[in-house]
Amino acid sequence: MAKIKLLTDSGSDLKLPVAERYGIRVIPITYSFDGETYLRADIDESIDDFYKRLRESETPPKTTQITPAQFADIFREEAANGYDAMIYTSLSGTASGTCQNAHLAAAEVMDECGCDIRVVDSQTYTCLYAQPVIHAAHMVEKGASVDEVYTYLKEATADFNAAFVVSELEHLKKGGRINTATLLFANMLDIKPILTVDGGLVVQSDKVRGEKRVNKKIIDMAESVAGDLNGKTIITVCGDVFDKRAELCEELKARFPDVNILGCRLGPIIAAHGGPTLYGFAYSTSGKFDISDYEEE
Repeated sequence: MAKIKLLTDSGSDLKLPVAERYGIRVIPITYSFDGETYLRADIDESIDDFYKRLRESETPPKTTQITPAQFADIFREEAANGYDAMIYTSLSGTASGTCQNAHLAAAEVMDECGCDIRVVDSQTYTCLYAQPVIHAAHMVEKGASVDEVYTYLKEATADFNAAFVVSELEHLKKGGRINTATLLFANMLDIKPILTVDGGLVVQSDKVRGEKRVNKKIIDMAESVAGDLNGKTIITVCGDVFDKRAELCEELKARFPDVNILGCRLGPIIAAHGGPTLYGFAYSTSGKFDISDYEEE
């Protein structure tokens, strides 16, 4: 039976203590503020310090891809550690070249070492692919084959989605994603964009006017896709707006008293683009994937 190593990247927001507990290798994606030395997410700077700088900086941080050379070095290292099979689950390949770089490195190292290296393009972000990787680790512990784990990861990452909102649009303006006129218009009318993931990209699926309608709208979105959430597990995602997350949890419980709510704080790689005020929740669209074994830390 193949000795399997699971890998992912820090765009998954998989916390390092959890990864270490399950033997998952998290490859850090780096970011920088104002051209400063690139920092490794969760390693070189605390999450609280990151959010403090994110709110204070005039320009959003820039993230950089993991290079083919970096991937190749990591794959060789794990092969030397005795792993003859590796499965790397990546940040959306539509949004980042990191996934393609992993494919290039995997082909090179497989030719050298004869090991089996597979890359799963999650086509998504944050806990939407961290959760499947955690579950895959349980499968590996129970003796699942490479094919079984690989198939699960592809199916689960394709099934998970999220409904979320950016409650303040100033960060999007800083990053050039909306212009000043749009920002002024949205603020004047108190318009909030409702977002989801489609085709590997974060897209606006709707918008609402007024803060009080936001939570109802994103819960309605999830219910229209996944049905009754009672008895199911969802994962709330939150940047630096814990009060918004608490309000969302309260409304979820009011609508679905038996829903199981877990939590994920967005790390630097996702928050660099979405900003500190992004929040919402992730869920299995089909309902067939149990996500209750997710751990934030």
